[in-house]
Amino acid sequence: MLLCVLLAGCSADPTDRGPVLVVDGSSSLYPLSEAVAEDFAREYPGSRIVVRVSGTAGGLRRFCEGEVHIAGASRPMTSAEAARCRSVGIDYLAIPVVRDGVAVVVNAGNEAVGCLTMHELRRLWEPGSGVTTWRDLRPGLPAERIRLFGPGSVSGTYHFFTSVVMGRAGASRADHYETENDHLIVRGVAGNRWSLGYLGSAGYAANEDPVRALGVDTGFGCVSPTPESIGDGSYSPLARDLYIYTANLYNNMYTYMYNFVVHYVSASRELAGEVGYAPLPAGEYERSLALLAGAREGSP
Repeated sequence: MLLCVLLAGCSADPTDRGPVLVVDGSSSLYPLSEAVAEDFAREYPGSRIVVRVSGTAGGLRRFCEGEVHIAGASRPMTSAEAARCRSVGIDYLAIPVVRDGVAVVVNAGNEAVGCLTMHELRRLWEPGSGVTTWRDLRPGLPAERIRLFGPGSVSGTYHFFTSVVMGRAGASRADHYETENDHLIVRGVAGNRWSLGYLGSAGYAANEDPVRALGVDTGFGCVSPTPESIGDGSYSPLARDLYIYTANLYNNMYTYMYNFVVHYVSASRELAGEVGYAPLPAGEYERSLALLAGAREGSP
């Protein structure tokens, strides 16, 4: 009966489109969720899909509290989050949909730097960092103050970036502007010539403000976060898979909701490149569709 509560009521009519379907969570996945919702609405006129952003942690929390139907996540669910879902009887599926990279961006007017090493990123963002100007970071760069912008602590991108760059999730200097809105990060960087920020590559690609992505050197030369470098692994370790989490799709699920999740997986392959992501290997989508079909039939 919990699934009925989660879906705001059950219907005996398998064609009933039911209530508004709410997608929430990762800002990194927002461009794809929005594109998929628009694509789905064209195929299923009258569909009611709301796409929101509250960060990965916020979306998963609301998902495990039964407030949203699908949570976008830029990291896997933690053991504590999984335990919270299990404690209220929510059986979920985790489905990878696309791959993106974390783009490190600067103002388009900053022509002094084109690439940063992982060591420089660590020095810049580590807790208690003494780097306040570009010259502090590298001799020969301007002695201009670096204004920093980045995701908030509930963001999956924040946890992923700090895990990769610092080696520990959540380890970050605190003196920077934090927001779950990628557009505000881009606007902040665009508003100051000597600023720097980081966000998901699709969020960067979706903005038209005057910023540019830096290359990152992990020891094998500078690589920029393009769909090609993200997809072929050359932008590693700053590339990651993005997921959607949905309640297990048993027979009493609204048909339109099952159709939406299947559509999300299928459309992700086609829409990924259009909105700044790299598609997953074809086999990943086939496995996810098989998993959904099994869940729909009530398979274990």
